[in-house]
Amino acid sequence: METIILKLSGLHCSSCAVNIDLTLEDLQGVKNSSTNYAKSETKITFDSKITNLDSIKTTIHNLGYQVD
Repeated sequence: METIILKLSGLHCSSCAVNIDLTLEDLQGVKNSSTNYAKSETKITFDSKITNLDSIKTTIHNLGYQVD
C-alpha cells in the first residue's frame, strides 16, 4: 500500500471533498481517501499493484477538480 497527498484546486465547499472521497474509494485499488476542503488536499491510500497515480489524477480531473 502507498499513501500520497495531493494538492487540489477547484473545490468550492465541503461537499466537493465528500464527492472526491466517495468517488476515489469506489476506484479499484483505493483503500482510503480523505479530502480536506480547508487545506485543498487529499490523502489517498492505494494498492499500486491495482491502480496508479495517473488513474487517480484522471478520476479527480473527471470530477472537475485539478491536481496541482
